[in-house]
Amino acid sequence: MTTWLGLNAGHDDPATADSTAVSLYETLLFHAQVVCVHLVEERHAMSFRLTDEPSENTVSTLIERGYGVAVHNGRLQRLAGPEELTRGALRAALAHRDRKEGRALRFPGQRTLRGRYGVSDIIAFSAIEEVLPHGTKSVDARGELRPSFVNGRLVLHAS
Repeated sequence: MTTWLGLNAGHDDPATADSTAVSLYETLLFHAQVVCVHLVEERHAMSFRLTDEPSENTVSTLIERGYGVAVHNGRLQRLAGPEELTRGALRAALAHRDRKEGRALRFPGQRTLRGRYGVSDIIAFSAIEEVLPHGTKSVDARGELRPSFVNGRLVLHAS
């Protein structure tokens, strides 16, 4: 069962939210399939798509670190942490669930994309579903690709 975990620490700076989300993925939430950062009420919140609910220990650790936490698996399971942060955490989890918005920092197929790839290969071998602008032939994937959810699809805006 898919679960969406929203976390909000009230980050002002998107770069801080990005590095925090990746750090949490690398240490505590390494089983996340997709990791996103969302703009919520002029702040940056994070969301993680998980294959099952986070353990009680994981949620307790996140609360101890000061995060607003929202656990959602089709219906709201839990809100925890500072009340002023939980609403943003829930909005991030729902935006991820509904694929309405959010910048994906980690997603399936990302690790295989190193170098220059044709758009058809990017779509075939990763979770990216569309590359804009249309007509783009290839993308240099040596850096970090940061696709975003747009209208239910994971879209990469090629530079």
